[in-house]
Amino acid sequence: MLGELGLENKRCIAFTGAGGKTTAVYTCVREMREEGLMAAAVTTTKMWKPQEGFLLWRDDLSAEEVKEWIRLHGMRPVTIGRELPDGKIGSIPLNAIKTLVDQGVRLCVEADGAKGKWIKIPNAREPVVPDFCDAVIGILNQKALGKAFLEVAHRPEICAERLGKRPEDLVEMKDLCRLWLDKDGIFQNCRQIKRAVLSGVEPGMGEALFKEYREVFRWMRQQEMPVYIWERNDDRQRVFRTDQEPL
Repeated sequence: MLGELGLENKRCIAFTGAGGKTTAVYTCVREMREEGLMAAAVTTTKMWKPQEGFLLWRDDLSAEEVKEWIRLHGMRPVTIGRELPDGKIGSIPLNAIKTLVDQGVRLCVEADGAKGKWIKIPNAREPVVPDFCDAVIGILNQKALGKAFLEVAHRPEICAERLGKRPEDLVEMKDLCRLWLDKDGIFQNCRQIKRAVLSGVEPGMGEALFKEYREVFRWMRQQEMPVYIWERNDDRQRVFRTDQEPL
């Protein structure tokens, strides 16, 4: 994924949006580990506590202790955070995140929450992207297409209203494009390198999706925000940039 997105050399990457952030975070951490890099996952909001590899944050936790924990887990992703009472974990201090990055630990930061929905519009305080992050991956899920905002959107009434629609209206590809492009969309207040990623695509289905929406994807390219289609299941994955595929 990182190579296809042109982000393989970035030290700190944030993930925003809905419908695939956590999976993308761990996918990228694994890729970094496979390259022999020190890498871990953190959040600046909340995320579900992983079943393995969780390192409980302490104020006196050193970068060397983190690196040793990463070494002990091999290729399995490590997550660092504060334990919360609802089965989730919370953010470690932003200055600690920056210190880890400066000490050679590459971090993938889940910087947004969507309560398991497939699309979202952020509120005024979202996403929580540290200003020292190098890049932001904004994820929206194609499974939302053709379904009502009420069914698939986080805060559906607000999301639909911002897009000039009603909660019972069906989500269209142009709605996802606006969520990527609008100043109050999922890249709100982000000045870093941005990558728009369409998730929820089964392997082999990306080409058909590309052909169905190629005019929309061409328009996104003209806006200097090309869409990357992320095909994935448990066995394999592929990421491709829509403006590099044959028309």
